[in-house]
Amino acid sequence: MWDTLPDAARSIVKELIIHGPQSRTALAKTLHLSTGSLTRLTKPLVNAGLLVERDVVHDPVNGRPTRPLDVAAAEHRFLGLKLTADRIHAVITGLRAEVIAAKDEPIDDHDPEAVCRQARRLLDELTGAPVVGAGVTIGGNGRAATQVGGELLVDAPYLGWHQVELRPLMERALGVPCAVTNDVAALAHQHHWFGPGRGLRDFALVTIGAGIGYALIQHDHLVAAAEADLGMFGHLVLDPGGPPCPEGHRGCPTAYLASRSVEMAAGLALRREVGYDEVMRLAASGERSCRTLVRESGRALGRLIALVATISLVKTVILAGEGVELARVAKDDLDAALTEHRRGLPGSVEVVIEDDDFREWARGGAVVAIQSFVTGSD
Repeated sequence: MWDTLPDAARSIVKELIIHGPQSRTALAKTLHLSTGSLTRLTKPLVNAGLLVERDVVHDPVNGRPTRPLDVAAAEHRFLGLKLTADRIHAVITGLRAEVIAAKDEPIDDHDPEAVCRQARRLLDELTGAPVVGAGVTIGGNGRAATQVGGELLVDAPYLGWHQVELRPLMERALGVPCAVTNDVAALAHQHHWFGPGRGLRDFALVTIGAGIGYALIQHDHLVAAAEADLGMFGHLVLDPGGPPCPEGHRGCPTAYLASRSVEMAAGLALRREVGYDEVMRLAASGERSCRTLVRESGRALGRLIALVATISLVKTVILAGEGVELARVAKDDLDAALTEHRRGLPGSVEVVIEDDDFREWARGGAVVAIQSFVTGSD
């Protein structure tokens, strides 16, 4: 039945998933449908168990008693996967992307079919109930632009993959429809439907960590971009006299913000190897060299956010990734640089700093699967 639903019915389900239970009157008003059309579209969904009626409440629109409609969120489960160079992160969620179970473990074998088999084992361990669909997210140059016979081929150099038909391999292993997408794009979708971007038609997502990522939501849609174009974001020139990145560019976001760049700069100052988390702790405690380094990186991040907001015209920028602690430690410097490069107007851009949690990246995969299920497209 779900495969044959008209677009109007899918819009009803999407509205209820994102914004929660609503009366028929409120739904009809939001979706610009007549009450008759809404009843005609929702009745078969209720009969099929896709929608349920909640307890009687008074309709806030007309004050009459009503039974709000809601999705049967607990009855539909999804698998989200995030692949890194050495680990696989998995979550099971419901229709609203609430995490029901989660686990991560080292990748046993980097062969694509072996990774798919490991994903299946994780699925079996995490849930005894069937899942509706799955979403796999790949970092960095995780999606090549090459398509053969309509199938997208995946490049993931950190996994040793080149031109891998990952989706059919995963679908055979998991036994359910599977979507494969860039991890930053998936995270943007998650924030748009269920996170701080919910209710916003426009916002930008910037991720900092091993690499620098960027995604843009405009008019309620993710702006499509080629991997090659997205890769350029981390090498925009913020200061032509700044430090060099591993590719030789001076003063780019990668040079200031990538975790390896921060570690190397701190290591030179401290004359020993040092990890990213330790650099942040030392900076927060006032250690001079790390504090100076992190403040400089914070100012660079402020300039980058100002550039993103000014060019894209968004008023909200969400920061995420395993390196996001830098934004907290150097928040004053970030804010000062952001204000300076926004013509001295404080508060012209809202900066939302998210937690560092790889489960959120895996949850992004589940959200992509949920969206595919609801909208009927990848």
